[in-house]
Amino acid sequence: MGESSLNAAQCPYSPTDPAVVDDPFPAYRQLRDECPVHHTTMAGIDFLTIAHRDDVHAILTEPNFWVNRHGAGIAYSGEDGRGNLQHYDQPEHTKRRVLMRNEFNPLEVRKLADSTRALAVGLADEMESAGNEAELHDDFACPLPILGFIDLMGVDPGDRHLIKAWADQLVLGLSDPKQAVKPTAEIKAYINAAVSQRRRIADEGGTPRPGLLTEYSLRLLDGERIPLIEMESMVLQLLVAGHETTTSLVTNFMWRMLEDTSRWDRIVADHSLIPNAIEESLRYDPPVLGLFRTNVEETTIRDVRIPAKSKVMALYASANRDPEAFPNPDEFDIDRDEMQLKRHYSFGWGIHHCLGAPLARQTARIAIETLATRFPTMRANGPTERLAPEILWGRRKLPVRLR
Repeated sequence: MGESSLNAAQCPYSPTDPAVVDDPFPAYRQLRDECPVHHTTMAGIDFLTIAHRDDVHAILTEPNFWVNRHGAGIAYSGEDGRGNLQHYDQPEHTKRRVLMRNEFNPLEVRKLADSTRALAVGLADEMESAGNEAELHDDFACPLPILGFIDLMGVDPGDRHLIKAWADQLVLGLSDPKQAVKPTAEIKAYINAAVSQRRRIADEGGTPRPGLLTEYSLRLLDGERIPLIEMESMVLQLLVAGHETTTSLVTNFMWRMLEDTSRWDRIVADHSLIPNAIEESLRYDPPVLGLFRTNVEETTIRDVRIPAKSKVMALYASANRDPEAFPNPDEFDIDRDEMQLKRHYSFGWGIHHCLGAPLARQTARIAIETLATRFPTMRANGPTERLAPEILWGRRKLPVRLR
């Protein structure tokens, strides 16, 4: 990062400070007020942290200047990112997004509602049969989107725990690239084999296992099948983005409901409050605290000089608590105005807005409706524990009493 830090105000901020890991939002408030452009170090890598909503918005809405080709994580990615939508800039980004978006548009997503509800009811049955105590992350919020992803992709259900282990390790790599090396190689080999098998079956006149993995394996891009190296990254991105963030959305939501049970009692009594409450949860507790962009040319933000090709972290979570956009931003308000909530950045913004947002919202809504119906008197049952990756925000442990 070099000279870029010379005129950046420096607060005593580190994303790995135990106090910040435990509760980053007071630190974000200080960054907005005193150090909106901050020279930060994590995992031995220097970058700039951008905390003010206006600056985050400017970065996300100038995709030809703040590019994704070097990766959305802390490390500079190269060819290994091909296939991942977070790796592409225009015009390649739109071409590949169009390739995938039909399966994730709201009309198609609605067709998955019944199967998602059946999975949620099945998991609730298992929790209930096991007794009055449950671990809401492990027993419900985590397996629900993983099982849904496996169904959607047409992956062997027997590989559920293998995929979960890989996904857990991959998210650690967003803030510490070394953690992702081994699982990335393993899951890419798995995807490569699965895609090759499906193509071989189709080429021999057979019918491969149904699901999006087969759809994408046989789909054409510029008249040819998608290269294997791109298929590996594409499916890998769907796996990580498609399960971890939805799990955290559910656990964060329930954490705040059970933190103040009057909120939960309102949800139980009136399910129509759930969609707005989900948006407030996304604003208040975004599953991804921020992601990275890289500038193609030297620029300045708030008089701080930023050399070309600098890694810059746009702090979604800080933008979501900016009082200029959200009155009383540190208050969780189920009744917050819908127009305010449309301004949150938890699914990104602009051309890189999360492709799976409709599916995440629907899965979370069904999950919460199921819990509210089956366990209306659910209560917290001990301390929670947060996810390990500093770039993510969710409950890794959420013990509850069902009645």
